[in-house]
Amino acid sequence: MSSRYTHQFLILCLLQFLRDSSPRNWMDAIDPKVLTNDGMPRVMPPRDKTEDHDIISHNTNVQHAAIDIHGSITKLFEEVDPFRVTEATSSSPSYNPTSTPISDPSVNPTSEPSLELLMPTAAPTFSVVPIPSNPKTGYFNYDTLSPYGPDGWKNIHKIDNNDPGHFWHTFELDDAEVSNYCGSNEKQSPIDVCESPHNTCTETHEMRPLPGDYKMDSTWISKQILPNKLRLVMSPRTGDEPDPPQIDFSSTGQGLIDMTNIDFKFPSEHTVCGRRFDGEMQYYAYSPVKKRFIAVSFLLDANESNPENIHLQEVIDAFTLVYKDDQRECKERQSLLSTTNSSASGLEEMTTSFASSFLAARTNSSAASFAGGGSKRKLRGNNGNKAPSSSTEGKPKYDTPSTSATIHVNDLNVSGSILQQRRLSVKWHPFHPDVQKSIHFWGYSGSITDPPCTAVVDWKIMDVPTPISILQLAQFKKILFNHVDGDCQQTSVHNTEGSVARPTQAQRKYYKCTRDDYVSDEEAAICGLAGCEHPFGAGLNKYYPPLVDVTGP
Repeated sequence: MSSRYTHQFLILCLLQFLRDSSPRNWMDAIDPKVLTNDGMPRVMPPRDKTEDHDIISHNTNVQHAAIDIHGSITKLFEEVDPFRVTEATSSSPSYNPTSTPISDPSVNPTSEPSLELLMPTAAPTFSVVPIPSNPKTGYFNYDTLSPYGPDGWKNIHKIDNNDPGHFWHTFELDDAEVSNYCGSNEKQSPIDVCESPHNTCTETHEMRPLPGDYKMDSTWISKQILPNKLRLVMSPRTGDEPDPPQIDFSSTGQGLIDMTNIDFKFPSEHTVCGRRFDGEMQYYAYSPVKKRFIAVSFLLDANESNPENIHLQEVIDAFTLVYKDDQRECKERQSLLSTTNSSASGLEEMTTSFASSFLAARTNSSAASFAGGGSKRKLRGNNGNKAPSSSTEGKPKYDTPSTSATIHVNDLNVSGSILQQRRLSVKWHPFHPDVQKSIHFWGYSGSITDPPCTAVVDWKIMDVPTPISILQLAQFKKILFNHVDGDCQQTSVHNTEGSVARPTQAQRKYYKCTRDDYVSDEEAAICGLAGCEHPFGAGLNKYYPPLVDVTGP
């Protein structure tokens, strides 16, 4: 019996020894201090957040991340001996559980965040060009607090050849000699359009455009960076060929009429149900019979998911060439002044009006004949007949590249200048599917959107926006807002919000054309005037639903 008790006693002693020498037990898991040197591998503590700039500024390789294994520092991808043992003894196990919390958790929530945290981030502000010390009679800007801002446009009483608004007087317009409409409420633009039109659509078919023969790099399209817009001016026809872009509107009853110019404004001037878009392209065509303009408005929508609009990139490339040419002229001027011991910083202020560039025929003499002189423009528009042919002697052929489009290309910070020139050398279609996404629009009778605000425009606002990329929008704005002319003068008249858009005017009656009024010509040819069960757009292109659904007046 004594030997059996002796044997049991030895077993109990062995168990007690094993318990005392155990490196860890289940109670240790609730005390992280005990696990510090337990021999288990773990990643080192993270860097302090205040040292994040060190990680960004130094090219840290992930292979240098360190791991603490058994008290020894090891590289993350270094071969590790799995049988490595710790040299230090493990700590004794804990026998008592963790003590209970001292106090109960808080019942009441924390205080409300401050108002500043609830408010959205303020919109960015843009630096503006100071008002000239001696502004010309036609000077205006878009600062709502300035005497030259939109509320002060009514005070412009004289339109000289070099003032804004004279461009429109090169056309035979009704009441064109009235100096200023900006202070009146008579048919003023822009307006807000939405889902409640008051009038009935007057169109019986989609507008039918022809792209014409003009190329973006030809002298027949003048590229102008003006104080409040970017403008493409279509040279007037001089004979049967070449043709400028043309449009056939059923409401005019005149067949094809010539386009005169395309203006780019940022942001949009017209709004849809209160929403202002990132930009607006305004296509002007002139009706010599009605002595009015028809303006087609394409709203520009910049979105992070939008790819580059290749067709509009041609326009950006063309304006970029003008922008760079003006920069070069400014640098040459500064260099010339410095060689005559005149500091460039000591230039006397130029008295040239910001608005004088409205008529700057900076690329060709053809543009000069468009904007100035006493003769009126020759345009197609009388029942589709072309204007009488005139001599083209001394005129460049319509496929001849302009000087500004081909010289100084190497100065551009554009990696694909060859590809750029190829894009500019093809015929440019203003109504390309990349631009025109719909055949329906809102329409109303309104005015020009800058002084003299003459009420001679029939507006058509397309109901599907034109997509552009975020980068393209930034390129457009840089060209307009940061432009410096050849005299080293900043030209833009944008306000602190980065806007050259006239505020919306008093609400006017408008109509909305929908599929109930007409379908695309191709769809009508296939399925009849009522259209197909599954609609499609012009030229068998995809059908895009309108911004808002409108069911009639």
